[in-house]
Amino acid sequence: MTDLYLFDILPLWVSFLCIIALVLLSAWCGVIFVRWRKKRYANIDEEGPINTVVGANLALLAFILAFTFGLTTTRFDAKKLYLLEEVNAIETTWLRAGLINEPQRTEVKDLLKEYVKIRVLAAKQPEKTMDVIKESTIIQKKIWSNVTDLIEETSRNDQINALFVESVNNMFDGQTKRITVALTYRIPGLIWAALLVMIMISMFAVGYLVGKMERTNWYMILALSFAFTAVILVIVDLDSTFGTIQIDHKPTFDLYQRLLNG
Repeated sequence: MTDLYLFDILPLWVSFLCIIALVLLSAWCGVIFVRWRKKRYANIDEEGPINTVVGANLALLAFILAFTFGLTTTRFDAKKLYLLEEVNAIETTWLRAGLINEPQRTEVKDLLKEYVKIRVLAAKQPEKTMDVIKESTIIQKKIWSNVTDLIEETSRNDQINALFVESVNNMFDGQTKRITVALTYRIPGLIWAALLVMIMISMFAVGYLVGKMERTNWYMILALSFAFTAVILVIVDLDSTFGTIQIDHKPTFDLYQRLLNG
């Protein structure tokens, strides 16, 4: 259902170490390169506007970071919106299920309780998300089987049944939206490649510029490296399916309590 992403395999702290190592290595290569040029060419200090080139590289990197961060925050907001929509759709289905005939009324309500229960499980244990999706599909089929039996009855209230069927469809659509946004709409690999290449070039340029000084200011390089790494780490975590930054599932928990009490 989903592509395999590198940052889904690596723990967050490993991703941090890999990114910071890549950033510092790029800066170190820039310092080593400029020192080699100093030994080879005596007039290296008379080169063109290096500051302007480095500034342009950093500005372009900042643009790519802002663009990528925007993608992840938009996706994060969509996940919150679709969660709320699905909760509302499930509750609407629950209420309308109280208007249909027996035995479908009781069976559908029991299935809806189980439907929300496994969502509570997924919220508490994100690693079981794929299992929850499979169970949700099974429950959906059972609910739809009840809808089919309800429609096939000879004595039925067409208007109430139509409202119930509409709410069931909306509930199913809500799961599809959430799965698609959470598991499919990820940052493309090409954007990750461009971001990593750009940060290597930019930090190489920073290392080159700082290495031209009499004494290399490693404190400034470290500060800049940690700043870029921190931003990238936030993007990685937001883009990850099982990251530490998760949406608040309180609406799902509250819905489950209402269904139990109803």
